[in-house]
Amino acid sequence: MDLNQSEDLFHGLGQFAQERMGFKKPPTLNLASDNENATKALGKTAYYDPQGMSVTIYTDNRHTKDILRSLAHELVHHTQNENGMLNDSGYHGQGYAQKNKDLRKSEEEAYLKGNMCFRDWEDGLKQDKPTIYNEWRINNMSTKDWKNKELMENLTEKFGFKMDLSLLKEGKVPDGLAKYQKEQAAKKEGDSDEESEEDESSENGKKPDFLDVDKDGDKDESFSKAVKDKEDESE
Repeated sequence: MDLNQSEDLFHGLGQFAQERMGFKKPPTLNLASDNENATKALGKTAYYDPQGMSVTIYTDNRHTKDILRSLAHELVHHTQNENGMLNDSGYHGQGYAQKNKDLRKSEEEAYLKGNMCFRDWEDGLKQDKPTIYNEWRINNMSTKDWKNKELMENLTEKFGFKMDLSLLKEGKVPDGLAKYQKEQAAKKEGDSDEESEEDESSENGKKPDFLDVDKDGDKDESFSKAVKDKEDESE
Protein backbone atom coordinates (compact mmCIF):
# COMPACT_ATOMS: atom_id res chain seq x y z
CA MET A 1 0.00 0.00 0.00
CA ASP A 2 1.30 3.44 -0.94
CA LEU A 3 1.27 5.62 2.16
CA ASN A 4 2.40 8.79 0.40
CA GLN A 5 -1.15 10.10 0.08
CA SER A 6 -2.48 8.60 3.32
CA GLU A 7 0.28 9.12 5.87
CA ASP A 8 -1.26 12.32 7.21
CA LEU A 9 -4.54 10.48 7.75
CA PHE A 10 -2.88 7.75 9.84
CA HIS A 11 -1.02 10.29 11.96
CA GLY A 12 -4.10 12.46 12.34
CA LEU A 13 -6.32 9.60 13.48
CA GLY A 14 -3.60 8.32 15.82
CA GLN A 15 -3.24 11.68 17.54
CA PHE A 16 -7.00 12.13 17.80
CA ALA A 17 -7.39 8.65 19.31
CA GLN A 18 -4.59 9.24 21.82
CA GLU A 19 -6.23 12.44 23.04
CA ARG A 20 -9.61 10.74 23.35
CA MET A 21 -8.58 7.33 24.71
CA GLY A 22 -5.67 8.49 26.83
CA PHE A 23 -3.06 5.83 26.01
CA LYS A 24 0.44 6.96 26.96
CA LYS A 25 2.66 5.45 24.30
CA PRO A 26 1.56 4.91 20.69
CA PRO A 27 1.83 1.31 19.50
CA THR A 28 4.01 0.14 16.63
CA LEU A 29 2.00 0.07 13.40
CA ASN A 30 2.58 -2.67 10.81
CA LEU A 31 0.80 -2.56 7.46
CA ALA A 32 0.87 -6.11 6.13
CA SER A 33 0.39 -7.41 2.60
CA ASP A 34 -1.08 -10.91 2.27
CA ASN A 35 -2.53 -11.71 -1.16
CA GLU A 36 -3.86 -15.10 -0.08
CA ASN A 37 -5.67 -13.57 2.89
CA ALA A 38 -7.14 -10.88 0.62
CA THR A 39 -8.90 -13.52 -1.50
CA LYS A 40 -10.84 -14.82 1.50
CA ALA A 41 -14.28 -13.29 2.08
CA LEU A 42 -13.78 -13.58 5.86
CA GLY A 43 -10.03 -13.13 5.92
CA LYS A 44 -8.11 -11.34 8.66
CA THR A 45 -8.33 -7.55 8.82
CA ALA A 46 -6.17 -6.60 11.81
CA TYR A 47 -4.95 -7.70 15.23
CA TYR A 48 -3.26 -6.29 18.33
CA ASP A 49 -0.23 -7.92 20.01
CA PRO A 50 -0.31 -7.08 23.76
CA GLN A 51 3.25 -8.32 24.39
CA GLY A 52 4.83 -6.41 21.53
CA MET A 53 2.36 -3.49 21.87
CA SER A 54 1.92 -3.46 18.10
CA VAL A 55 -0.97 -3.17 15.67
CA THR A 56 -0.93 -5.14 12.42
CA ILE A 57 -3.39 -4.26 9.66
CA TYR A 58 -3.87 -6.21 6.43
CA THR A 59 -4.18 -3.76 3.55
CA ASP A 60 -4.56 -5.67 0.27
CA ASN A 61 -7.71 -4.78 -1.70
CA ARG A 62 -9.10 -2.62 1.10
CA HIS A 63 -10.32 0.95 1.01
CA THR A 64 -8.17 3.38 2.98
CA LYS A 65 -11.19 4.35 5.06
CA ASP A 66 -11.75 0.72 6.08
CA ILE A 67 -8.08 0.38 7.06
CA LEU A 68 -8.30 3.50 9.21
CA ARG A 69 -11.41 2.12 10.90
CA SER A 70 -9.45 -1.02 11.78
CA LEU A 71 -6.71 1.16 13.25
CA ALA A 72 -9.19 2.93 15.53
CA HIS A 73 -10.51 -0.46 16.69
CA GLU A 74 -7.04 -1.79 17.54
CA LEU A 75 -6.10 1.43 19.34
CA VAL A 76 -8.91 0.71 21.79
CA HIS A 77 -7.29 -2.67 22.47
CA HIS A 78 -3.97 -0.89 22.96
CA THR A 79 -5.59 1.37 25.54
CA GLN A 80 -7.12 -1.66 27.25
CA ASN A 81 -3.69 -3.28 27.38
CA GLU A 82 -2.11 -0.25 29.03
CA ASN A 83 -4.94 -0.29 31.59
CA GLY A 84 -4.35 -3.96 32.39
CA MET A 85 -7.62 -5.16 30.88
CA LEU A 86 -6.03 -7.75 28.59
CA ASN A 87 -4.20 -9.68 31.31
CA ASP A 88 -6.73 -12.47 31.06
CA SER A 89 -5.56 -16.04 31.47
CA GLY A 90 -8.71 -17.54 29.95
CA TYR A 91 -9.35 -18.83 26.46
CA HIS A 92 -7.61 -16.87 23.65
CA GLY A 93 -8.16 -19.21 20.68
CA GLN A 94 -10.50 -19.17 17.71
CA GLY A 95 -13.88 -17.68 18.61
CA TYR A 96 -12.63 -16.24 21.91
CA ALA A 97 -15.34 -13.54 21.81
CA GLN A 98 -17.94 -16.32 22.13
CA LYS A 99 -16.16 -18.29 24.88
CA ASN A 100 -14.39 -15.70 27.05
CA LYS A 101 -16.74 -13.21 28.75
CA ASP A 102 -13.99 -10.75 29.69
CA LEU A 103 -12.51 -10.65 26.21
CA ARG A 104 -16.00 -10.36 24.77
CA LYS A 105 -16.49 -7.17 26.80
CA SER A 106 -13.17 -5.91 25.47
CA GLU A 107 -14.35 -6.53 21.91
CA GLU A 108 -17.68 -4.81 22.53
CA GLU A 109 -15.85 -1.74 23.82
CA ALA A 110 -13.45 -1.79 20.87
CA TYR A 111 -16.26 -1.93 18.32
CA LEU A 112 -18.26 0.83 19.98
CA LYS A 113 -15.48 3.24 20.94
CA GLY A 114 -13.34 2.47 17.90
CA ASN A 115 -16.11 3.13 15.37
CA MET A 116 -17.30 6.28 17.11
CA CYS A 117 -13.74 7.55 17.49
CA PHE A 118 -13.22 7.11 13.76
CA ARG A 119 -16.57 8.73 12.92
CA ASP A 120 -15.93 11.78 15.10
CA TRP A 121 -12.42 12.20 13.71
CA GLU A 122 -13.71 11.92 10.11
CA ASP A 123 -16.51 14.44 10.66
CA GLY A 124 -14.11 16.88 12.30
CA LEU A 125 -11.62 16.51 9.45
CA LYS A 126 -14.27 17.25 6.84
CA GLN A 127 -15.27 20.40 8.68
CA ASP A 128 -11.70 21.65 8.96
CA LYS A 129 -10.63 20.52 5.49
CA PRO A 130 -13.77 20.40 3.33
CA THR A 131 -13.98 18.04 0.35
CA ILE A 132 -16.38 17.48 -2.50
CA TYR A 133 -18.42 15.27 -0.17
CA ASN A 134 -19.59 18.25 1.88
CA GLU A 135 -19.85 20.96 -0.75
CA TRP A 136 -22.22 23.11 1.27
CA ARG A 137 -19.41 23.72 3.76
CA ILE A 138 -16.94 24.63 0.99
CA ASN A 139 -19.15 27.41 -0.31
CA ASN A 140 -20.40 28.41 3.13
CA MET A 141 -23.90 27.53 1.95
CA SER A 142 -26.85 27.41 4.26
CA THR A 143 -28.67 24.10 4.33
CA LYS A 144 -31.59 25.74 2.47
CA ASP A 145 -29.32 27.08 -0.32
CA TRP A 146 -27.61 23.71 -0.65
CA LYS A 147 -30.98 21.94 -0.99
CA ASN A 148 -32.12 24.49 -3.58
CA LYS A 149 -28.95 23.89 -5.57
CA GLU A 150 -29.56 20.14 -5.54
CA LEU A 151 -33.20 20.67 -6.59
CA MET A 152 -32.19 22.98 -9.45
CA GLU A 153 -29.68 20.44 -10.77
CA ASN A 154 -32.28 17.66 -10.61
CA LEU A 155 -34.86 19.77 -12.47
CA THR A 156 -32.30 20.69 -15.12
CA GLU A 157 -31.36 17.07 -15.63
CA LYS A 158 -34.96 15.84 -15.82
CA PHE A 159 -36.77 18.60 -17.72
CA GLY A 160 -33.96 20.39 -19.55
CA PHE A 161 -34.55 23.89 -18.17
CA LYS A 162 -32.93 25.99 -15.51
CA MET A 163 -34.66 27.90 -12.77
CA ASP A 164 -33.05 30.43 -10.45
CA LEU A 165 -34.35 29.22 -7.10
CA SER A 166 -32.57 32.08 -5.33
CA LEU A 167 -35.36 34.35 -6.61
CA LEU A 168 -37.96 32.38 -4.68
CA LYS A 169 -39.35 34.23 -1.70
CA GLU A 170 -41.69 32.83 0.87
CA GLY A 171 -45.24 34.06 0.31
CA LYS A 172 -44.46 35.39 -3.20
CA VAL A 173 -45.07 33.53 -6.45
CA PRO A 174 -42.39 34.13 -9.15
CA ASP A 175 -43.59 36.09 -12.23
CA GLY A 176 -43.11 33.16 -14.59
CA LEU A 177 -45.03 30.80 -12.36
CA ALA A 178 -47.79 33.37 -11.79
CA LYS A 179 -48.22 33.81 -15.56
CA TYR A 180 -48.42 30.06 -16.05
CA GLN A 181 -51.01 29.70 -13.28
CA LYS A 182 -53.08 32.51 -14.82
CA GLU A 183 -53.03 30.86 -18.25
CA GLN A 184 -54.04 27.53 -16.79
CA ALA A 185 -56.91 29.14 -14.85
CA ALA A 186 -58.16 30.89 -18.01
CA LYS A 187 -57.98 27.66 -19.97
CA LYS A 188 -59.88 25.83 -17.28
CA GLU A 189 -62.53 28.57 -17.23
CA GLY A 190 -62.86 28.33 -21.03
CA ASP A 191 -63.32 24.58 -20.82
CA SER A 192 -66.01 25.08 -18.20
CA ASP A 193 -67.86 27.55 -20.48
CA GLU A 194 -67.81 25.06 -23.35
CA GLU A 195 -69.15 22.34 -21.10
CA SER A 196 -71.90 24.68 -19.91
CA GLU A 197 -72.87 25.47 -23.51
CA GLU A 198 -73.02 21.78 -24.34
CA ASP A 199 -75.15 21.13 -21.29
CA GLU A 200 -77.41 24.03 -22.20
CA SER A 201 -77.77 22.75 -25.75
CA SER A 202 -78.71 19.35 -24.41
CA GLU A 203 -81.21 20.85 -22.06
CA ASN A 204 -82.75 22.86 -24.90
CA GLY A 205 -83.23 19.72 -26.94
CA LYS A 206 -80.66 20.67 -29.56
CA LYS A 207 -78.87 17.38 -29.36
CA PRO A 208 -79.15 15.70 -32.81
CA ASP A 209 -81.40 12.70 -33.37
CA PHE A 210 -78.55 10.39 -34.33
CA LEU A 211 -80.70 7.37 -33.37
CA ASP A 212 -83.53 8.51 -35.67
CA VAL A 213 -86.12 7.69 -33.02
CA ASP A 214 -89.03 8.81 -35.20
CA LYS A 215 -87.75 6.80 -38.20
CA ASP A 216 -88.09 9.73 -40.61
CA GLY A 217 -84.49 9.50 -41.83
CA ASP A 218 -83.63 12.99 -40.54
CA LYS A 219 -80.80 12.62 -38.07
CA ASP A 220 -79.93 16.33 -38.05
CA GLU A 221 -83.16 17.38 -36.37
CA SER A 222 -83.12 17.82 -32.62
CA PHE A 223 -83.64 14.80 -30.44
CA SER A 224 -86.50 16.46 -28.57
CA LYS A 225 -88.33 17.20 -31.86
CA ALA A 226 -87.93 13.61 -33.01
CA VAL A 227 -89.35 12.34 -29.73
CA LYS A 228 -92.31 14.72 -30.05
CA ASP A 229 -92.93 13.64 -33.66
CA LYS A 230 -92.95 10.02 -32.64
CA GLU A 231 -95.43 10.75 -29.83
CA ASP A 232 -97.68 12.61 -32.26
CA GLU A 233 -97.65 9.66 -34.64
CA SER A 234 -98.59 7.31 -31.82
CA GLU A 235 -101.62 9.43 -31.01
